[in-house]
Amino acid sequence: MPVIQILTALNRQDHDRVVRATKKGVLEILFPEVRAKVFRLLFTPPYREHYVREMMLRTSLALRTVQDELGKLSAVGLITSRSNGFRRFYQANPKHPLSAQIRRIVEVSSGLPETASTALYRVRKRRLPGKRSHLRREPAINWGTLKRKS
Repeated sequence: MPVIQILTALNRQDHDRVVRATKKGVLEILFPEVRAKVFRLLFTPPYREHYVREMMLRTSLALRTVQDELGKLSAVGLITSRSNGFRRFYQANPKHPLSAQIRRIVEVSSGLPETASTALYRVRKRRLPGKRSHLRREPAINWGTLKRKS
């Protein structure tokens, strides 16, 4: 699967981002917040296995949110999983072509300063309630379709 298709599939949920008045790291800017937290957990040393509820507690995300993200990442092959009968363990897949680059992005982003999220998005100006528009409102066209015939 080409790299562009992988990144496009991973970023389909980008339009669902919500602007928050917090500071964001580079990782949260490049990827959705959920994926950034999972990447940070799986692609930082020590590289070890994590089970789903542990990831839920460490990332402070909902269980289903973590499960959905892990499903997407394992479908692409970025992470591997195994089960011991009671729990399913996940870890980064070092054999994936993008694994080294993602690991590098996570390592570099941890040392960079955070950015205020308000600086990342365009601020929409709202009209004051009493202020009228500079555009003229034209009267509606009466086509005469609802007139009774006499």
